Amino acid sequence: MGNKIKFIDSVDNTRFKQMAIRFLTSLSIFALTVFFTPNFQISSFSILILSSITIIVLDYLMSIITGIHDIALGRGIVGFTSASIIIYITQFFVDGYYISIISSLIAAAIYGVIDYFLPNEIKI
Repeated sequence: MGNKIKFIDSVDNTRFKQMAIRFLTSLSIFALTVFFTPNFQISSFSILILSSITIIVLDYLMSIITGIHDIALGRGIVGFTSASIIIYITQFFVDGYYISIISSLIAAAIYGVIDYFLPNEIKI
């Protein structure tokens, strides 16, 4: 029983670390992408934080519903497409966040490259 609790704590701790890494990654990617990408506007730093949180939540919900991160193709075209959609849809949830379709594709490409190098699996 004690080993089971340690395993659950370990899994929860790993998930928390992954979410924190994703938040920091999302925050930094969008700060850079806003600067370099036309038609991508975030009105303030608080909106940047809120949009990063929204993107993480939408990504988490999409991975639960579709299982995209559970398949090998999830980090390829399917992952890129879902990231583009999530980044674009975020503007409808966060006031002060505007992005065009082209800019969401650029942001998804940048996010995908960095996400490729992040640990995404929970090791037992």
